[in-house]
Amino acid sequence: MSELKLLVVDDDRDFAEGLAELLELFGHWVDVAFTGEAGIDAANGCDYDAILMDISLPGLNGVESLQRIRQSRPDVPCFLMTGYSADEIARQGIEAGASEILTKPLDPESLEQRLATVGSDP
Repeated sequence: MSELKLLVVDDDRDFAEGLAELLELFGHWVDVAFTGEAGIDAANGCDYDAILMDISLPGLNGVESLQRIRQSRPDVPCFLMTGYSADEIARQGIEAGASEILTKPLDPESLEQRLATVGSDP
């Protein structure tokens, strides 16, 4: 799989930095943001291949942040992540254009398989 430019957005710094390190081990280039607002700024400032964003963020949550990102970056794949079952917010995330809702803890092999589909033509 080729190197991807990825953005991880999660207010849990340990999780975000750990996920970034894992993705870098897979050969990807990764930026990290810790709030929805910072994620929006980062997404507008760089042409990412995909975004992994926590649903539960302080300030703007993941769904609200995704909706704003979609205004300027309508085609970037975005995977929303959650540590709990929240059917309503997950539904909102899919309606906002999330590629998929991922449940934490993330399985590294499964995540890499999902990322392998980013940018590939069906």
